[in-house]
Amino acid sequence: MAQQSRYLKPQRELKIFQAVAVLFFFTLYVLPQYFGLPFPLFDLTALRIMIVAVLFLMLAEPERIRGFVLLVVEEPCTKVLLPYLMVIGYTMVLRADVNAFLNPFIELLTFYLLIYLIRNTLGVEKTIQMIVVFSYVIALLGIVEYVLGRSPFSYLETIKGLYTGRFVRSGSYRIMSSCNHSLGYGLMLVTMVPFACYDRKNKSVNLLAQPLLLLLLGGNVFLCGSRSTLSVFLLEVILLVGLSSKMEIKKFVMIALVLAGIFAVILAAIRNTTMGRYILLQITSILDELLGTELAVNYGANIEALSSSSNYRDQLKYIFTVSWLNPLLGLGRKRSFRSEINGSFIESVDNFYIAEYVRYAYPGMITYLLFLGSMIAGMIKRVRRDKSGLPKILLVGSVCYLINLFWVDSLQTLKYLYILFALFLCLDPVREGEDAPPMTTSKYLKKRGAR
Repeated sequence: MAQQSRYLKPQRELKIFQAVAVLFFFTLYVLPQYFGLPFPLFDLTALRIMIVAVLFLMLAEPERIRGFVLLVVEEPCTKVLLPYLMVIGYTMVLRADVNAFLNPFIELLTFYLLIYLIRNTLGVEKTIQMIVVFSYVIALLGIVEYVLGRSPFSYLETIKGLYTGRFVRSGSYRIMSSCNHSLGYGLMLVTMVPFACYDRKNKSVNLLAQPLLLLLLGGNVFLCGSRSTLSVFLLEVILLVGLSSKMEIKKFVMIALVLAGIFAVILAAIRNTTMGRYILLQITSILDELLGTELAVNYGANIEALSSSSNYRDQLKYIFTVSWLNPLLGLGRKRSFRSEINGSFIESVDNFYIAEYVRYAYPGMITYLLFLGSMIAGMIKRVRRDKSGLPKILLVGSVCYLINLFWVDSLQTLKYLYILFALFLCLDPVREGEDAPPMTTSKYLKKRGAR
């Protein structure tokens, strides 16, 4: 009887830890950043609460915390990240800015927790299944949000100052889901699209694997009103088609042509409605950027505003030449960037890589780029030697997310990129399509049961 009770206790603890791991992912995807417990110096967002919960459960069992520490130490990307951690560390000290270190550190801690939870508790297959379910929830709520004209998640606002309110451009509401900004939601969508194109049964890239989810996510891309996200979404679809088998490409092309024809007919019928003009506005805005035309003005676009936006982005590269910015020591995070460059007043930096330069100067920007480059290089190497579709979709999602960062800051969405990275890093010890063996827990059960 004593032997049985010693066995049942770790089994119960394992189930609790698995439930917390699922809740951790739910918090990442579904709960907004402005939901949590407000404090004067450091808000406890729902995600930070879950990080504390996971770490507490690890500390309660020495075998788990030893496994996590060992993971951090032995993971090859840790060596690549060390220089970046040094940069954000001395920036915090020299700029007296705790958040200069704390914000990226929490994001990277989330990254390592994701690796641990996928590799030791959930497994790759179960994690992908969860992401697909959460993607359906988010995409459906995106449609609801557009109808309501307000994010359903806004009713969960408990931390004031993070929710920025409704976004309207050219008379059309832009959905933002659980993110703080519609541009941030666009970045989130870019990381979700590849999972809609992964055939889990055949382990292949197939855009028709979950067509309803792909259509819902595509619709959400349109409704978030971001030209950069829409362009990257189209690039993402093209890349995923290119990585599909010849048979799947033929099927997709045939169905896509039929759907395009139906879409054109429907669009022609509703072109004078609010929705029709909004869709045409998004399409023509991209064509205007590519061709230098002014087609979008026919559908409510403010040409002066769009021109001003394009000119503003052209001036961003001159931030590297601003004399008052120290190229070796960034501003940190508590000081905002404001400067007049070539007659344009720059108040926000809508380019993650340039924003990283402003925050951490060349050392921070370069060391973080080395980390990103090492991850992408590893993915490319894996894709070349592995015929499976999972490394391919992870590579496409990561690359397209990083491309989108040329037009926007990360807007607290790096955690979605880290999910792709974590899944990739878990492919080596775990065969694709199988649940991860609970390494740390299994050792624990063996020890407890052997007593």
